[in-house]
Amino acid sequence: MSNNISDERKCAMITGGSRHIGRGIAVVLAEYGYDIAITYATSPDGAKETQRQIESLGRRCFIYEAHLEQPETPEKVINQARKDLGRLDAMICNAGKDTRNSVLTATAEDLDYLYKNNLRNYFLCAGAAARHMVNDKTEGSIIMITSVRGQLPHPDDFYYGGIKAAMDRACKSMALELSAYNIRVNCIAPGAVWKPDKDGNYPDTPFLRESVPLHRSGYVKDIGEAAAFLAGECSAYITGTTLLVDGGLSLPGLWEQRDVIPWDWKQRQVRTYEKAMDILKKSLEGQEWI
Repeated sequence: MSNNISDERKCAMITGGSRHIGRGIAVVLAEYGYDIAITYATSPDGAKETQRQIESLGRRCFIYEAHLEQPETPEKVINQARKDLGRLDAMICNAGKDTRNSVLTATAEDLDYLYKNNLRNYFLCAGAAARHMVNDKTEGSIIMITSVRGQLPHPDDFYYGGIKAAMDRACKSMALELSAYNIRVNCIAPGAVWKPDKDGNYPDTPFLRESVPLHRSGYVKDIGEAAAFLAGECSAYITGTTLLVDGGLSLPGLWEQRDVIPWDWKQRQVRTYEKAMDILKKSLEGQEWI
């Protein structure tokens, strides 16, 4: 397929587009007429499936293996996407690692891993894309996928949730800086967007029914539609904001009324305590007390 495109056709880059939210965003943007470039780290088959779905819509899709935690990778892969697509109208920073860490047990290696995968990679991708938009005089849109966990404290989430909150704050400064070039910067904070089963059905659990005001899991298409809105002309006067797409999960007062404790929090707390005590004992071995 030719790389030549008309000036009217929009182009978007999505990191982590081989599955789940990233694929949902890529496919919805293709439905809105965008040509797409995506990255993947560990799932070439998933990336090819995303590509198949996008090309079935008559749009181009380029896929790149990219380990974005490596400092030189974000700029290299975005430069390649700009070359292949011909332009960058939208940059969606999505690739990352969802995990939980207790402050009692987190190590320097744990924290460095999350920083490189979930914060630095976003900032380097945003900067690389912004440079192309400025150089091309493109009034583009940069979108960072954060999380409701950046708005709402969860146990065992001091670092991942803190990183997502940092993204929300950084978005505002980027929006101010890049407004000089008519480039908009916004965040999308998904709530409980659970993965469907092999038949495409989303789970129905007590947590979703009783703790999410809209009584269901978020769908990847919900996040894709939000991204299409923030990337498009309908949001031309919106910048520096975080759009919560969470079914009301973060509404004030909800957590105080909650009877359902999500997942296996109590069991995790027991395991965390045991691990923390083991770390403490090892750190004190051979030391003399004053």
